[in-house]
Amino acid sequence: MIQMDTVMVMEKSEVPGTAVQCELLLPKGHFPRTYEFDIPDIRLRRRLVRRFFGVLILQVACTLPCLEVLLKYPMPYKEAINPISLVITMLIYTCFYVWRNWRRFAPYNYLVLLLSTFISALNRSLYLLNLVQTHWVYAYPVILILELLALMLYASQERFKFTQIRGISIICLIFGLCLLLGYRLNRMMELFSAMACTVEAWYVIYDTHFMLCGRHGYNIEPQEWVYAACNIHCDVPKGAWRLMRMLFFSKIVEAFRMFRECFRTEVC
Repeated sequence: MIQMDTVMVMEKSEVPGTAVQCELLLPKGHFPRTYEFDIPDIRLRRRLVRRFFGVLILQVACTLPCLEVLLKYPMPYKEAINPISLVITMLIYTCFYVWRNWRRFAPYNYLVLLLSTFISALNRSLYLLNLVQTHWVYAYPVILILELLALMLYASQERFKFTQIRGISIICLIFGLCLLLGYRLNRMMELFSAMACTVEAWYVIYDTHFMLCGRHGYNIEPQEWVYAACNIHCDVPKGAWRLMRMLFFSKIVEAFRMFRECFRTEVC
């Protein structure tokens, strides 16, 4: 009986226009991959998320006094300071990303946390003061705090999954409500200029997924909330490199391959 079935399959495969489908012949990545979390217990995992989200909220709150100081005492040569600050930030975060023990064990992890808080507050303030020169510049950190607070509250429950699309929906809902409030106050354009806060909040949940599911190779423990808060900042260079590779370098490589094929392929 088995031999008869085998013969029927072989005869069917020899008929033009038919093929026997095999999972090994399917395109790579056809089936979605799943990743196991470093912390299997959802209660411990979400408790960790709530704690380092709370740390991130405090770090964003530090932007408010930094903005106040820069509004009263503007920095000279802002056009040159912004790119220099960005380059220095990327170098520092890259060093912290390579040498991970500096941000994992006490007391160095607290030093890294303080340094990342200062760097993020300064860079965020320099970026915002290029957009708005009034006190409406405070809208950006305030809206970002509300978005992270909403995500932290959502992580306090265990009934519903915390997927990226749900996190993005929460972020967009909070920002939409703030825009509605700005429309009622006739300040919609000032609030609309703070739209980048949605991207920053999305990066937080994006990197949280990579960090907790092991794709960064951190192997985080439930009590390492300081280490997790530092990772959000130190993963910025890798996230920026991944985005540039996806948007630019992959297209350049594809164009180079197409140009190279011009020397090999025949027209007719």
